[in-house]
Amino acid sequence: MMGRPNTPRKSCDFCYVRKIKCDTKQPRCSNCIAYAKDCTFGEPSRRARPKRRKVSQLSEEDASNLHDRVRQLEILLGQSAERSKINEKEDDHQNVLQEPTPTSTSTSTSNTPIPLGVIEDSSTAYPGSSRTLDLPPLRQVLHTVHLFLEKSNSVLPLFHPDTLLELVHETYKVDARHRDPVAWAAINIVLALAHRQRLLGSSTIDQALRYLSRAQSVLSDVVLKETELLNVQVLVGMVMLLQPAEDIQPAVILIATTIRLAHRIGLHNRASAAHVSPIEARQRARVFWLAYILDKDLSLRSRQPSIQRDDDIDLDLPYPSEDKQCQPSGHLTDQNDGSVSTITFTADEAVKMNFFVSRIHLAVIQGGMYDYLHSTAAQKRSAEERSHALQSISSALEQWKLSTPLEFSQVEALQALSPATLWFLGSLKAASLQCTTLLNQADAWNSEWVTSLRKCDNDGTIPELPPQWAQVVDEGRHLLVLNERLGGLDRWSFRSIGCSYMTAMLLLIANTMQNPRHELAADDDPLVQAALVQLDRIIDEIKVDRLRSFHGVCLDLHQHVQQKRQDLMTWAAIAANEGDPNLDFLDPGWTQSNLLM
Repeated sequence: MMGRPNTPRKSCDFCYVRKIKCDTKQPRCSNCIAYAKDCTFGEPSRRARPKRRKVSQLSEEDASNLHDRVRQLEILLGQSAERSKINEKEDDHQNVLQEPTPTSTSTSTSNTPIPLGVIEDSSTAYPGSSRTLDLPPLRQVLHTVHLFLEKSNSVLPLFHPDTLLELVHETYKVDARHRDPVAWAAINIVLALAHRQRLLGSSTIDQALRYLSRAQSVLSDVVLKETELLNVQVLVGMVMLLQPAEDIQPAVILIATTIRLAHRIGLHNRASAAHVSPIEARQRARVFWLAYILDKDLSLRSRQPSIQRDDDIDLDLPYPSEDKQCQPSGHLTDQNDGSVSTITFTADEAVKMNFFVSRIHLAVIQGGMYDYLHSTAAQKRSAEERSHALQSISSALEQWKLSTPLEFSQVEALQALSPATLWFLGSLKAASLQCTTLLNQADAWNSEWVTSLRKCDNDGTIPELPPQWAQVVDEGRHLLVLNERLGGLDRWSFRSIGCSYMTAMLLLIANTMQNPRHELAADDDPLVQAALVQLDRIIDEIKVDRLRSFHGVCLDLHQHVQQKRQDLMTWAAIAANEGDPNLDFLDPGWTQSNLLM
């Protein structure tokens, strides 16, 4: 390494050329370490240039930092792709081949499925002159877009329907070599979301990943070009698709970029929408709240601070009364004026719920859970302050649950809901259960909770149950029943709600362990059995050792509970045959002393 020459310049060569601040640390500054560069001081200084206006200098610096950030994000997404191994069956690839796809190199089908979070080879990226932004036939795309608007966008309003349809038609009027890459990415995101939610009968995960990959190939254009609402919508859609990944770090980084761009165009501030039409102002607010939901959810999952501060939002929280359009029987529509439908299941529309509004309010609670329970500031609070914060969050969560119509928690009501409605309701219930069990320290990944259950199985030591235990168990049971109505989980949806799903299974096992005589024990047994089978199938696909270990623990606990319940029934039969009043298997004291031997 070269020594420092006698020069007034303090920055090393790399920092000087890149025009970034150098901390002058020895033997290498932080920037040289981060970029794996030699920290030298031999580069001659440039001649002083005439000073530019301050605004121009700040703009250049922001652009340079943004370029660096996008490059780092692309590298991280690529690394995530290498770690993610997706083993699609051959028939899934055949389905992909049957769907018309662009002829360009970046979108040609192959026998190797594209993993979640993939960025294709840079040679396929948009900047090359030979690159064509191909799309499937217009008729096929319009069919998919209409399904997306009807069954998905009406619940989570990422796009205004008329605006999106106009965008599609305008894009198809332009030659593939001259299309706007941001508009092209938006169409691919819509197609990916439609396939992810299996809105088409032939949808596969592989197809969703391919459309996501194509949108990611123009990520630089989306982030670095002039920021408009469409840019933020594309990024929000990408985060929705990346959120279920095994490695959520790409989604965490991308949501940070999304929030920053949303701030740039003032989506968080009502003043910035003062001169736009009411429809556009409403859509701007909805896109912001979607980003807010993702930000708070990823923050809680990753145990990292969220980007959006609640005290920096100048928008009213939406309320259900704002959106009154709906249709019966769980059908979801989005009217042309941009209003979001409520979910209903009664013919007279007497019972309804606005999913979007409910999800926003739950996201506020998720943000509070991190801020008051898991943040650095929270760790410094006294035990009394933490207890008060816990009670405050618990109270807010209970109030939120009360705002959801009771009918949506009844098993019988689920039969009246459409599959699309069930999918969204399942994600809402999973997020709610996650909050409940995190507050009560009874989630699947709480090692102390799992250890206490294993100890109970070994020596009969009854674990300390969370407050309102029966309600917590009911919530877990409802999630498992809802999943059964959906026909099970694929690995993509499992990564979205899998933690809550496994927690629900463990709750039912624990409930039968501590009370084997409860009236729903016979109904819970097949739910747990089905969950174990499904979890085993998912593990075979994604091959995660930690899940395999958890499955083994749950399987052992469930088998032991089954055996002990069988013993109870045997003793009951003996008591009935012998007529011995001392053999009362319904007596709690007898049960505890014999069942837990």
